[in-house]
Amino acid sequence: MRSAGCRLPSLASSVEKEAYAKVAVASSRVMEAFIEYVVVMDGHVMASRNDKEIESIGSEIKRLSKELEATKREGKKDSEKIEALTEDWRRIHLENKALMTQMVAQKARIAVLEVERDWDIRRASRIARRAIATRYREILESLKDKWRSKKKEVSAEIQLQEVIANIDLLNELKDGGLTVDAELTRLKEMEGDCEDLIASAVMSDWSISELDLP
Repeated sequence: MRSAGCRLPSLASSVEKEAYAKVAVASSRVMEAFIEYVVVMDGHVMASRNDKEIESIGSEIKRLSKELEATKREGKKDSEKIEALTEDWRRIHLENKALMTQMVAQKARIAVLEVERDWDIRRASRIARRAIATRYREILESLKDKWRSKKKEVSAEIQLQEVIANIDLLNELKDGGLTVDAELTRLKEMEGDCEDLIASAVMSDWSISELDLP
């Protein structure tokens, strides 16, 4: 091979020509070998590069596999937590449902008890009113009896005072020389009758403060 503008040497003899041909052939073979070497080396470089990429990819796959395994483990833990939480939710839901049922039953029971309480209060109120009315009727009857007895006592007392006045009057007349023995005897008898009547009509203090009121 020669560069552009390079002039071939003058080949005066056949020996020179043959030597030059040999050199040219050898030089061509060297170039081919060099080119083949370059191609081989380039192939090695590409192969080496591919090996490094493959190794890098393998490392990345291993890293991703580890992360995937860790993610799976975390996912399993999360799944177990979710199952536990779900079970807790079911249990709490059932407990709340049972509590709601109990609460409804308690409200119904309270409503029944309130109705029974109101009925008992009304019944007790009616009984108390009847008892109070009966007691007041008894007190009024007692007052009536006491009033009648008091009227008898007052009437007897008035009659007694009249008799005593008459007796005093007759005594004065007698002392004056009048004969009124018969009348005096009769009035004394009436006095005894009035005293007996008063004694039978006497009652204890009947003022309102002494009454047994409810």
